Amino acid sequence: MCFDGDVTDAATSPRPPLGPTALFALGVNGIVGVGIFVAPPTVAAAVPGGAGALLYVAIAIACLPIALAYARLARAMPTDGGPVLYAARAFGSRAAAGVGVLVWVSSLFSTAAVTRALAELFASAAKMPALAPYAAAAIVIALVVVNLRGLKLSAYAWTALTALKLAPLLVVAALGAAFAGSVAQAAPAAPGSLGRALLAILFALQGFEIVPLPAGQVRDPERVVPRATVASLVASGALYAAIHFGCARALPDLASQAEPIPEAARVLGGANLAWAVSAGVAASIGGIVVGMHAMTPRYLSATVRTHAMHIDVGAIVVSAAIVAPLAAIGSLGALVDLASAAVLAQYGATAIALATLSLRRREGLEPRDAWPVLPALGVVAVLLAQAGLRELAIGAAVAIVGAIVASLMRKH
Repeated sequence: MCFDGDVTDAATSPRPPLGPTALFALGVNGIVGVGIFVAPPTVAAAVPGGAGALLYVAIAIACLPIALAYARLARAMPTDGGPVLYAARAFGSRAAAGVGVLVWVSSLFSTAAVTRALAELFASAAKMPALAPYAAAAIVIALVVVNLRGLKLSAYAWTALTALKLAPLLVVAALGAAFAGSVAQAAPAAPGSLGRALLAILFALQGFEIVPLPAGQVRDPERVVPRATVASLVASGALYAAIHFGCARALPDLASQAEPIPEAARVLGGANLAWAVSAGVAASIGGIVVGMHAMTPRYLSATVRTHAMHIDVGAIVVSAAIVAPLAAIGSLGALVDLASAAVLAQYGATAIALATLSLRRREGLEPRDAWPVLPALGVVAVLLAQAGLRELAIGAAVAIVGAIVASLMRKH
């Protein structure tokens, strides 16, 4: 198995293709996805009424140390690679290879999950549920073609889809704030539901870690990448809080709603707004699918190469070859659980890399730069404790297979 050729963005553009807007859109697109469309009922069951919006703010603040760890490392090392690069500089090539495989496997699960979700959406719209596996394969093939043409085309796609999905959500948030209708008393909190609500919000806020990955393709990366990493988390957390507040004002029975945001849109703005929000759901999933398919091969490329400024054709093809069957036959819930467990390990590895490099005064870092590490590791520990043994065992098995694939690619 031998792979020849690279996909280089420099070949199609005289300067790096990503600016502040595209990179910020990548972060928001990575965060604002399926999670916010399912989290409000879970949160409302724990904290009834508009007060539930404060939970989103609290969890976004709790995630800030993790985002700041990524931001500081990105400023110190403004090249492609993200957590793989940070592990290599902190622990050496062997540890970096392990982190790279872990991150790549996590991204494979996430990419397969969102691809499956989009395929099921298409199949549902066509009233042909059996079409979902074939639609998933078609999506993967189409995005392989896009990715082989370079990152610039994918950047245009995820930026446009981010704008399309945010517009109706912002309208729901604004109308919810201005909603003056009388609403019934919200149902009381369900006992023991707070933990599930926190996990639902944390799942919805994941995605900012993808921003530093293409740093070598960014103009002025020392400033743009750290700002986009933190800004995408802050902006998404604020948007989530506003959306939940709007849903709570419109729907006193929010905890029992299956499709909370479209239903809130119907109450607040009528059938047309509900249709627009439903279209926003499709754009949300579509935007994440484009972004994940663009970024996932870069994790593998960073793992198997000593220089990651170019992305291998082989990384694109191999990643797609694994994602396609996962998306076609995998359970959406299982894929999401596995991806969540793996991404927590990535957060922990990155925080430890920042501590190591800071204490050793390497890459221009000083001991004072390590201050986000302890709070970041605390958040990681709390979340990782929620993962079941089954998810951890399956994740470990897939990581072993991924390590074998990466090793074979490295030899060639």
